[in-house]
This record gives sequence, structure tokens and C-alpha cells, in this order.
Amino acid sequence: MLIPDQISNAKIIFSPLNWGMGHVSRSLPILKQLINQENSITVFCSDEQERIYRQYFNNLCYERHEPYDFRFHSNGFNMFRFISQIPKLFKQHLKEKRRLKDYLRYHPTDYIISDQRFGFRNKSVFCIFITHQCVLPIPWYISIVQIINIYHIKKFNQTWIVDDEQIRYAGKLSRKIKKEDVYVGIKSRFQLTEASTKLRTLRVLIFNGPQEFHHLLLHSFRDELENIDVVIGKHHYGLGVKQHVFSWREADEVLMQAQYVYSFSGYSTLMDIKTLGCVWKCIPTPGQKEQEYIYKKTLAEGLGLQFDNLSD
Repeated sequence: MLIPDQISNAKIIFSPLNWGMGHVSRSLPILKQLINQENSITVFCSDEQERIYRQYFNNLCYERHEPYDFRFHSNGFNMFRFISQIPKLFKQHLKEKRRLKDYLRYHPTDYIISDQRFGFRNKSVFCIFITHQCVLPIPWYISIVQIINIYHIKKFNQTWIVDDEQIRYAGKLSRKIKKEDVYVGIKSRFQLTEASTKLRTLRVLIFNGPQEFHHLLLHSFRDELENIDVVIGKHHYGLGVKQHVFSWREADEVLMQAQYVYSFSGYSTLMDIKTLGCVWKCIPTPGQKEQEYIYKKTLAEGLGLQFDNLSD
């Protein structure tokens, strides 16, 4: 069983999924630890992901990597629409494997680490998969998706599960499927910074997740928008707020002063909120079963979070 603490003085290649930026966010403390342990790391990522990583690290190498072509509909996530995209995604999956095989031919590598990219693996190298979703919260009549998910995870030598083994913030989603799997704890970029000494007074709206869904946040929080102090995201959507930030480093400073955070109930955001200890007012993306499950579980159990229900 391999844990992050045991990897040092090695050559590593790493790649995060491009579904939102939560995969980038939760990878930051993992990469920081591996850098501190004298590992040499090359990140396969998109231009946008690289711009974020460069705000935190100056000692990573980068390879341009084609993102998965997810297409979202503005009224929320639809599982059947997603299933219809599987043939196209599978083609990208195969292309990714060929890209990696070509790279390894000229660049000896000790470990491959993939955050939710099923095609980022190769039989010649020890491959680690990062996820909080070993099991998907989907109905039985589309169990084929569950089978595909588990099949691809088992292709990796080991899974690092980003969850606390005892508390299990992701609940049934983070259940082990192989004995070699290991819980590595919750991972937040705010674990890289010291706690702010400033008063927590700000109300912050985060436009997290795919841009196509952002209008749903505006609708759900319409009664509280006039009280928002800061908007984090590429667009401010004409909101008359005191401050609008889109740099991650600026967003970090703002969130460390946040009393209330408004956002979608993504798992990476949950880990950030847990680390920050502020009040979370959130909604799940309609149709996205993972967020709906996490939202309901967090609301029902509290899990040590200050959590407000604004789903209605």
C-alpha cells in the first residue's frame, strides 16, 4: 500500500480532469507535498489549468494535454445526455493513452498520477488514481455506468481516496473497491496557507463548476444577491458588488475572510469549506447525482460544517 509520504526522489507525471476546476484545486496540496519530498513532477494539463498551477508553483514542468470535451446544457446535468457522449469520450480516452505511451517512450517515469482521468495510465508504470467517487450515486437502471466506472478504476495499481476514512464526508461514494486503496484525507488548497488573522465578515459568491450552470446560482440566491460583498469567477454577471476577483490567489485572500460562502455543492468546495470553517450556503447542480447526494448527506449530518439550506 503506497501513500504520498512514501514517494520521494522520483519522476512523476500528473494530470487532472477538466470538469470544472475542483480537480485542480484539490491537487494543490498533493503536489506541494510531493515537491517537498524532492520529486520531479510534470503536469499534463490545459492552458487554463497551467495558469492556475503557475500561481502556486514555480518548479513544475508542463505538457499541453487535450481536455475531455464535456458539453453541458444550461438547465443542469443530464445523465442520459452524458451517456450519449460516452462514444466520443471513449475516443478521447484512447487518444490520451496513445499520447501517454508516446511520451513514456522518451521520458522514463516512476509514477503516473491521474485525478479522475481514466485514460491517463500505462501498464509499464505504477499508476495511481485520485478520486472521491469509487462508487457512483446512480439508479440501478443505468448500472452500466457504475460497471464502467469501477472497471476503469481497477485498471490502476492503486486509488488515493480524497476523504477522511473515519468521518467519510463523501459517504458511500468513497467506499473502497480494492484492498490496495488508501484514504489520503481531505485535500484543500487552504491547507497550504496559514489561517488569516483578519475578521471573517465577507459574503462571497463563487461561480464554481461549468459556466453553463452559473445562471442557476443567480436564480437560487436572488434574494441574497444585494448582500454579496465579493464575486469569485470569470464573470460578475452585472452584479453590483464591492469586489470582483478571478485570480485564484486573490480568491484565496478573500475566502480566508469569508463568513458566508455561496456556491454549488461540489466536493472540492466542501473540502475547502471544512478547512476554512465558514458558513456554506449551497445548492446542487440539478441532475448531478453526486452533488445531490453530497448536499443531502452534508445537510442531514452536519459533519462539523456550518451549513445553510438554500435549495428551495
